[in-house]
Amino acid sequence: MEKLIEDFQIPDKKIETWKFTDLKKVQEKNNFRPSVKSDSTPTNPYKINLDISNNIFFDPKNNFIIFENGYLKKINTKSDDLEIKSLDSNLENKIFNKKNFTRKDSLLDINSAFLNENLIIKVKKNAKLKNPISIFYYNCEEEKYLINNRINIILEENSEAEINEIFFSNNKSIYWNNVHNYVCLKKNSKLQHYKIQLESKNAIHSSSTNIDCENSSIYNNFIFSIGGNMSRIEVISSINSADINFNIKGLYLAKTNQHHDITTLMQHKHPESKSNQHIKGILQKDSSGVFQGKVIVAQDAQKTDAFQFNQNLLLSETAEVNAKPELEIYADDVKCSHGATTGELDEGMLFYLRSRGLNKEEARKLLIEGFINELFDDIENKELKKKLLLTSKKTIY
Repeated sequence: MEKLIEDFQIPDKKIETWKFTDLKKVQEKNNFRPSVKSDSTPTNPYKINLDISNNIFFDPKNNFIIFENGYLKKINTKSDDLEIKSLDSNLENKIFNKKNFTRKDSLLDINSAFLNENLIIKVKKNAKLKNPISIFYYNCEEEKYLINNRINIILEENSEAEINEIFFSNNKSIYWNNVHNYVCLKKNSKLQHYKIQLESKNAIHSSSTNIDCENSSIYNNFIFSIGGNMSRIEVISSINSADINFNIKGLYLAKTNQHHDITTLMQHKHPESKSNQHIKGILQKDSSGVFQGKVIVAQDAQKTDAFQFNQNLLLSETAEVNAKPELEIYADDVKCSHGATTGELDEGMLFYLRSRGLNKEEARKLLIEGFINELFDDIENKELKKKLLLTSKKTIY
């Protein structure tokens, strides 16, 4: 019997981890249906849609993958040390330990039931990829449809790579993107991972990145979320060995009636590893934001160093934010801290800047840019950093 979306319990506020984001309400309003590939739709694997080629983050010199309306359009690889191909679900279960990433909601089950594409990206042992891997999720259909993609990423021993996921669409598209990733970092590997969410104003975005970390691996994640009507981005770690360095930085920019949710779970299971989270939000008009960050330190995970911090800037009296940083610690020799701040622009600083010759709008812009810029300091890809800064300024102003 064919499964329907109605067969699944869409997450709502009754689930503790969805306390501030009601996806069920949005689904009931829109009645998204699973995307089905039409045999009558002409496909030209050599022709790239102009919306993609004109996107600020597209560079034909990079390795790239293009999904169009949920289905694979093109794969372009520039290195013999990189392998990208479709993945059989049975093989996937042998490669990735899913027990580390149990969920209390139905999103992964929905993804599995209506899966459009399932890819594996493998960076070979000792390889240091010179060019980033860019994954474009582009949508241009006007129907209300649900897209389910899955990307599985393996960095073998001593390898390094940068992966950029870019989600975007034309302004008329109404859809729900439900994307899940599994990442396996082998010994001494390093991944720079950017998630850039630029969806249309009518789109719904739910995605998770689940990372298994082995000895001396480094994972640097940057979340940039500015699009969509409702967006929820999750990062879930399983820190399984020593000397792991796990870092998340994120920025959500919300205006009008947008809702942005960044939810993280750091699972420290082994001694002597580090995790660091720093998430910022800027909220305008009637928008809302959520940061939920939970750190679990197992009893055996002594010498763990874990930090999380959330800062929010409210530019409107009607904007709101919910911050829920949590620590769950079972070891006694650890260094863990968390915190959250929410406030408006500092009137004293505004007055000071205006006394130095800036008008009110110039002073506001300077303070907002100062709030943002700290997050971008550690981005190693200078060209990408420049594009992210440009995009953030365009969004705010």
